[in-house]
Amino acid sequence: MLQNYRGFSKDAKLVIVYSFLGWLGSNIAWFILPFYYSSLGMSFSEIGVLFSISTLVEAIILLVSGHVSVKLGYRRAILFSVGMFFIARVLQVFIPKFWVFAVASVILGVGMALEMPALMSLLSEEASEEKRHYLFSLNAALGTIGSALGMYLGGALPNFFDGSNPYKMTLLVATLLLPLQALSIFLVSPVLKREEKKLKLEKELIIKIAKFSLPSALIGLGAGVTIPYVGLWFNKRFGTSLENIGGLFAIQEFIMGIGMFTLPMISDKIGSVKTIVGFNGSASLLIFVMPFSPSFPIAAMVYTIRTILMNIVNPIWDAFMMRFFTTEERSTAIALRSFAWTTTHALGQFMGGRIFDISLTWPFLITGALYGLSMISFWMLFAKEE
Repeated sequence: MLQNYRGFSKDAKLVIVYSFLGWLGSNIAWFILPFYYSSLGMSFSEIGVLFSISTLVEAIILLVSGHVSVKLGYRRAILFSVGMFFIARVLQVFIPKFWVFAVASVILGVGMALEMPALMSLLSEEASEEKRHYLFSLNAALGTIGSALGMYLGGALPNFFDGSNPYKMTLLVATLLLPLQALSIFLVSPVLKREEKKLKLEKELIIKIAKFSLPSALIGLGAGVTIPYVGLWFNKRFGTSLENIGGLFAIQEFIMGIGMFTLPMISDKIGSVKTIVGFNGSASLLIFVMPFSPSFPIAAMVYTIRTILMNIVNPIWDAFMMRFFTTEERSTAIALRSFAWTTTHALGQFMGGRIFDISLTWPFLITGALYGLSMISFWMLFAKEE
């Protein structure tokens, strides 16, 4: 097992360090932001607007970010993104006004759109096709462990800070991690030493991208409706403390990170398609059950299992997708698939904020139905590919 995770290049390891730090800082911010906004008197609907802005901007920029990342170079595109993240976080911390938060959301959206295709393409070049799913899984596993630590710190740090708004200080901690991210990616050697071939979006390529984009769009819509608000849902439904919510999220992320090391072997035995559908399909059923949980421990157990089943296969999904595209096509394919996800995710966040203001049950049922449709479409499109 372990030998499959050995022998990766120095640059691959630096990218993994970048991912670990990125997931650590971004999940401190992701966890604390709803509580930070809520402490300033914002409703679910207002929070949903801010989340939707960043996601919608990300979706728009994704239409061109694959091409832009090639022109800039993958490393330079990522560094530019980190700079934008830093500016946005500074605005959120030091100017707590709604319109400033909206501007910060726009900046974050641009940065995320540039970062993701460049990072995935950079990582793809660091391994052969036979070992790519192991490299993707290693990157995702250590990133997810960073995410676990980030969520734990997001819940725990407010207790250590004095002052009128400890959430702001917690967000500042996440901001200060960004220079370390920039350093790790700065040390990576450039991989684009030549001009990439001019890519033509011919019919065959568009069909391939669309096949991956449909299930991603359904998942994005479903996730947007519910997931950004789960922490607040626990708090309002069961009165759960911030620290306990952060601890729960941390535990599930840590378990998921460890589990990701075993997924490539399961995929090798039963195939990527069955692995993805089996895990994600089970998660779709559990999201239906969650709003009917009678207590926090039961809801926490259901949510933990659901999250692990849903997200643990992400690196398998990414590596499976890479098989279908050439080096010249990958950044554009990743960007356009992400466009499908982020566009619907933005819509889901907007809808979810309003639905949660009306009901604490319906968002979960809507999400479960959309997840289920996603897996049905994925099976129909790719069952014969293995």
